[in-house]
Amino acid sequence: MCAGRELGSAAGGSLLLCAALLAVSCALGLRLGRGRGARDRGALAWLCFDALVHFALEGPFVYLSLVGNVTDSDALIASLWKEYGKADARWLNFDPNIVAVEILTVVLGGSLALVLIYAIVTEKHYRDKVTWDKE
Repeated sequence: MCAGRELGSAAGGSLLLCAALLAVSCALGLRLGRGRGARDRGALAWLCFDALVHFALEGPFVYLSLVGNVTDSDALIASLWKEYGKADARWLNFDPNIVAVEILTVVLGGSLALVLIYAIVTEKHYRDKVTWDKE
């Protein structure tokens, strides 16, 4: 690599965590989508990844922000947010705007992903209305 462009251990760890979440979500999507078409399996894999990111990455950020701040935390997940905070310091300390948006994405985005997974797997009648699928 070029000088000054080495990947730090925290950045490498966060990339590894995201790759692991992607692998788990693809496996979950394929398992939940057995006997379904490629579009459904792909949608399930994406929705599993979406739910995992909201609950496993953004959820801990909200928790860390509400009980203290990311900078003072020694939690393993805090290293990911400390790396992110190098680009935008609002992620390191309690910023009410950032935390409010993250609470919404964790609660609404994560929950909606779970509802969509349930609708696809159980073939609910409202599935097409929720996923905007016109077929």
